[in-house]
Amino acid sequence: MSPHRRIRLLLFTAFGIVLLILYLTSDARRVQDERFYQQTVEAMDATAARKYSETSDDGIFQKLKPGTLPQDEQAIAVDRQKIEKPLRRPTITYTEKEGEEGDEEESDGEVSIAGRKKMPKKDKDKEDAEKKKNKGDPQVENEFNAILKKSPVIIFSKSYCPHSRKAKYILTEKYDIVPAPFVVELDEHPLGDKLQAVLASNTGRSTVPNILVNGRSIGGGDEVELLDATQELTAKIKSLGGKRVMEMKPKSRKKGSGL
Repeated sequence: MSPHRRIRLLLFTAFGIVLLILYLTSDARRVQDERFYQQTVEAMDATAARKYSETSDDGIFQKLKPGTLPQDEQAIAVDRQKIEKPLRRPTITYTEKEGEEGDEEESDGEVSIAGRKKMPKKDKDKEDAEKKKNKGDPQVENEFNAILKKSPVIIFSKSYCPHSRKAKYILTEKYDIVPAPFVVELDEHPLGDKLQAVLASNTGRSTVPNILVNGRSIGGGDEVELLDATQELTAKIKSLGGKRVMEMKPKSRKKGSGL
């Protein structure tokens, strides 16, 4: 064999060996890369599984100590106990006459109405007895009816009473009323006490002054003063007096006039 052929054969052989080595090394690298890839994938799967187990309900409650709850769930449990706890309503007892206005209670010989002392019980009993007695007294009733016929405006008064003096001044000095008001001084009338008892029974007002218009009471001195101040007195008397009150107008005021 010629030297040239030997050299060529050696070159081909060397080239083949190099190719074989390259092939073997590349295959080994590929296998190694595949193994690394698989390990990486397995590691990632394991990490994901671990994170999922930590965020799941089972993972959360496994980390909790027995008998403990998260703060939010503890608050919810407390609120639920408050809601579900039966409501207890206080028992309220009432006495038969408690809170009723006008109930009378006897204490130390006095009669109280709605907790306020009105008058001694003996005086009240005496007044009630006087009313019953005078109610059936023909003389007192006839006198009372006769007084009501004298004028549509009647002033039941007492001569020493300042409130009576005020009412008489307003109705007789400040106004011209036709016919003029009729004044009854109960302290000077022979049937004064009995007339006052009948007056209290008919109008519900036992004090003086007591001003009647057509038999209906419009109050005492303070009420008349208020009606005069609000300029409602004329309309009030004309309304109750009807045709019996022919005229009513304020008098022209004179200098120095007063109570």
